[in-house]
Amino acid sequence: MTYGESVPNADLTTIAAELAVMAEGAERYRQRVADLGQMNLDGKHDDLLMAIHEADRALRTAQRSLLRASKIVK
Repeated sequence: MTYGESVPNADLTTIAAELAVMAEGAERYRQRVADLGQMNLDGKHDDLLMAIHEADRALRTAQRSLLRASKIVK
């Protein structure tokens, strides 16, 4: 199957559930990343902190997108 092909007889309930589980996982990872961003690095490694905060934002965006998709399916 290639991108864009429809899945025959797709079970929308299953898809919604899978998307919700993925959103929960993204939130758990986002929280772990955010916790890393709170660590005290004594003013060093600003580049690392910026990368961590960028990952936090990306995971937050992914979670919101997954939740939006799961609501559309319902």
